[in-house]
Amino acid sequence: MRFRPFAGKEKGLSQEKLLSPKELGALVGLSTAQIRALMNDGRLEFVEITPKTRLLTMTGWERFQKRATKLRGDERERDGSVSSVN
Repeated sequence: MRFRPFAGKEKGLSQEKLLSPKELGALVGLSTAQIRALMNDGRLEFVEITPKTRLLTMTGWERFQKRATKLRGDERERDGSVSSVN
């Protein structure tokens, strides 16, 4: 019998597919270099398997997108340029 880690679902835990920077880039329309730059900047989370092997998840990409997405109104409020209309 072959050993299969995480074969059964633990309560509250799920196994998510780990993707290489190349695979994630292909899925989201960015180059491998752009994905690696986001990882190196600390903006895109990853799992470090070894010092040379860093893998990503779609959940991590979705979290990055939420943090990186700016609404036009949010930008004006932050720079103090919002004027009140009476």
